[in-house]
Amino acid sequence: MKQIVSLHLAGVLVALGACAPAADKSESTPAAETPAGQPELANACDASKLDDAVGRMLTADLQKKLQAEAKAEVVRVAPHNGAITMDYNASRLNIFVDDAKNIIRINCG
Repeated sequence: MKQIVSLHLAGVLVALGACAPAADKSESTPAAETPAGQPELANACDASKLDDAVGRMLTADLQKKLQAEAKAEVVRVAPHNGAITMDYNASRLNIFVDDAKNIIRINCG
């Protein structure tokens, strides 16, 4: 009985596999890989040169300057003890501040 069920299940799986759409290889182009293994994007943020801003008070002018230096499309200012979404956005600059609006960390994503 177990053999019949196994054969039947295998037949169903093969039939379902035949219904799956084939991947269109003409539309997919390989993305360049960064050293960290993340795809390299043309509009990707780069916070590697912003460490000197840590410890400074975040002002509107400083935020604009950091956004321009990082080439970020979007800026997210987050409190150090607040909740943020974990979605990854390669063109977003994240600025983490303490209660006094002093920058404690900067990264992209």
